[in-house]
Amino acid sequence: MSGSAPEFRLSATLKGHQSDVRAVLLPDPSFAVTASRDGTTKVWKRTSTSPPTYDPTESSQGAQFKTCLAYVPPSKEFQDGLILSSGQDTLIEARQPTSTADVSADALMVGHSHQVCSLDVCAEANYFVSGSWDSTAKVWEIGRWEAAFDLPGHTATVWSVLAYDRETIITGCADRAIRIFDVRGKMLVSWDGKDIVRALAKLAKGHSTGAEIASASNDGVIRLWTLKGDLVAELFGHEAFIYSLAVLPSGEIVSSGEDRSVRIWQGTNCVQAITLPAISVWAVSTSPNGDIIVGSSDKLARIFTRDPERMADAETLKEFEESLQASSVPQQQMGQINMTDLPGPDFLQRKAGTKEGQSQIVKEEDGSASLYQWSMSQQTWVKIGQVVDSTGSSGNKTAYQGKEYDYVFDIDIEDGKPPLKLPYNVTQNPYEAATKFLQDNELPLSYLEETANFIIKNTQGATLGQSQPAGADPWGTENRYRPGEVSGYQPPPAPAKQILPQKEYLPVVIGKPGAAMAQISKKNADYNGSDMSLSESDIEILTIVAQQLEKYNFQGRPSLASSELESAASVLLKVATQWQPPANRLAGLDLLRFIAAAAKEFPAASAAGLDAVALILSSGIFDADFLRTYNKLAMVAMRFFSNLLYGSPSGRELVKEHLESIIETLKPMSTIVTTDVSVAVALTTLYLNVAVLITSDKTGNADVNANYGLSLVEELTKILNAFPAVNHTVTASPSAQSTEPAYRTIVALGTVLVGLKQADLTSAAKDIFDVPSALSQLRAKKYMAEPRFKTVVGEIQAVLG
Repeated sequence: MSGSAPEFRLSATLKGHQSDVRAVLLPDPSFAVTASRDGTTKVWKRTSTSPPTYDPTESSQGAQFKTCLAYVPPSKEFQDGLILSSGQDTLIEARQPTSTADVSADALMVGHSHQVCSLDVCAEANYFVSGSWDSTAKVWEIGRWEAAFDLPGHTATVWSVLAYDRETIITGCADRAIRIFDVRGKMLVSWDGKDIVRALAKLAKGHSTGAEIASASNDGVIRLWTLKGDLVAELFGHEAFIYSLAVLPSGEIVSSGEDRSVRIWQGTNCVQAITLPAISVWAVSTSPNGDIIVGSSDKLARIFTRDPERMADAETLKEFEESLQASSVPQQQMGQINMTDLPGPDFLQRKAGTKEGQSQIVKEEDGSASLYQWSMSQQTWVKIGQVVDSTGSSGNKTAYQGKEYDYVFDIDIEDGKPPLKLPYNVTQNPYEAATKFLQDNELPLSYLEETANFIIKNTQGATLGQSQPAGADPWGTENRYRPGEVSGYQPPPAPAKQILPQKEYLPVVIGKPGAAMAQISKKNADYNGSDMSLSESDIEILTIVAQQLEKYNFQGRPSLASSELESAASVLLKVATQWQPPANRLAGLDLLRFIAAAAKEFPAASAAGLDAVALILSSGIFDADFLRTYNKLAMVAMRFFSNLLYGSPSGRELVKEHLESIIETLKPMSTIVTTDVSVAVALTTLYLNVAVLITSDKTGNADVNANYGLSLVEELTKILNAFPAVNHTVTASPSAQSTEPAYRTIVALGTVLVGLKQADLTSAAKDIFDVPSALSQLRAKKYMAEPRFKTVVGEIQAVLG
């Protein structure tokens, strides 16, 4: 279509939800569908046309968040079509648009073990696809209402699914991959999407660029691809995460994201940017008549149109414009602002913008700062908000749990519950603050990048507060320097209390026991009564223990004692060491890990005469060939060993009995630390706990412990030398972004050297393994920008002399 197409303007505002509107549909001009974090799905029937008005009916209601929608067109069986909805409760619900919340759903589909975040329908081939936080994508046959098969290969959240046509399904994943499958589930091709892939859209046939699909990512870029994976074009304009993509009947792309905007793209050019008075624009969808519906964090859905007949009345348009102009834009989102250098209001008449959506901050006559955006069609600057001081730059503090912070964010990453609190000071490293937040709330580390990017985005431009941090807590509970801050900052002095040697064992309790149990039950059904299958009584015992673990408070000392633990451990050892293929063992080993962290006495040392550590070490999961293709089992095994050391005296004795074999078996793992952050954290945590074991063992042989220490120093130095330079940019590899594995490595190294106090060991560290050189490299690699590294390295250097 021509570049002179009219602008989209507000058509209708849909008010009625109590929380963010996370998903929207406009499948027909006569009705709209919205889903919200308030747990409801609403169908909005159009009651007048010029201007349009809509009346809502609550189609579905639940206690947990709704996050995705899809529409099955009318058929003989369902003459009004079907609305598919899902979210945090993992259930996929199918309802007719005329259905109400007090009527049973037409179908409820069970299969995912974590939040469902994406749905898409291919009506002509009678299937739909779902994607989930459980790292799976599933294909379902419409009418049968059960999963036909999984699409293989995903290693993180499947943020987007696209039922491309009768023969082709496409997925976008948090592991950055875009994967193409046939309708039988065979993966045909995959490629790097350049960042976490949050949205996909099928482009109109004959798109001007020759591309066939569009993807959107956390880096704010829309990328156009062929089905072979060739990158055709990149569309720049969004300033933060892009959450949703849609395509208009005209072939234009529509996108929405965390920068408050909806953008319309003609070819590779942004022809209109619509800014909303909200923080996040979660979802966008298009109608066959060319209208757009969007859902946002201000609890509203809005419909926009190009047709003058369907535009809102003057009063509604004025209300929208006023709410936009009055909306607050945090200064930290705009970067460092020098008020004295800002242009005055006359700038808006003197200077024209150069592209659609270009922004400019203007100092108003009353001294306030306003944000304006250039409209190419109107050839004018449009006010889109008032710039307000950021907490961090103004020096204001917020109290949380007895401490003051520059920011205390509300994070909805734990759906179904009230927002979690994420306290943050601008002196902290955002990746370490994010890591601590996830660990404190027992959330998967797969959300590390997204959480850290959220912190970075919402604290940009914040300067160091007036208060200086009191010290550097090694596990991130105190203030720390954030890389990239203003120059001239002097890190705080090391705390008076020494960090080395570490004396407490660290547990690894991130994850959900219930999810592991669900996977065991699912995989067990596949064995169908063979020698590998578990009996009904076995499943019953495991279910009881999983339920106990779900309710268990892992923040306290291990205290779980129940009659089922010993039997459960014996069953889980069978799962964890015998099930084939080996990938099926993962959930059993994971549940065993939780038992090790919670049990007052770990039972498997004597359960049915089985030795848990020996069986796992000999199961082949640490073999080099196996590690090259699948290292998750080894990662969970290392977490299990760590939890044995943390959990109980019997667990520590079990590890101590096999310590030489454990250290020898772990040696191949050191080659993986630079390519997999999760493996790196698991390995370095285990080495740290082993260091605590050998330095706190008062009854063991000192020479034997010194030999263990020598082996640890050798391996830890290799690992330390392998870590890449720190790089916290969004496009950097996860290994370069996370400093936690390196920190745990030097604490483990220092614990051995300081805790054992062996002259021969210290000499070997200097003369054979060249620890001083490895430590000096930390500065060149920018790890020493964090005071916690300086503190520990200083203590190690004092011992080395």
